[in-house]
Amino acid sequence: MAVLKDGEKLLAIELENSYKWIRQRIVYNIVKASRAGFPELWIVYPFQAPSLGWIEEYAEELDVSISILKPEELKRALACF
Repeated sequence: MAVLKDGEKLLAIELENSYKWIRQRIVYNIVKASRAGFPELWIVYPFQAPSLGWIEEYAEELDVSISILKPEELKRALACF
């Protein structure tokens, strides 16, 4: 999903529903968001968030801010927009 305002790319949202290969999928999602020009990425993930370590640093290098949210947190977080 994408959140735009007057054509400006504000936020990319990825919905993940499996814990298998999650760290690799997070890296892939970061790259997709960066290439598409989104400065922020939210990953909606129903399981315990994995430790990201170097992945957070990689996201910073690509100028993408990442957050991992539980599905029940999404509605409240979107209220900011």
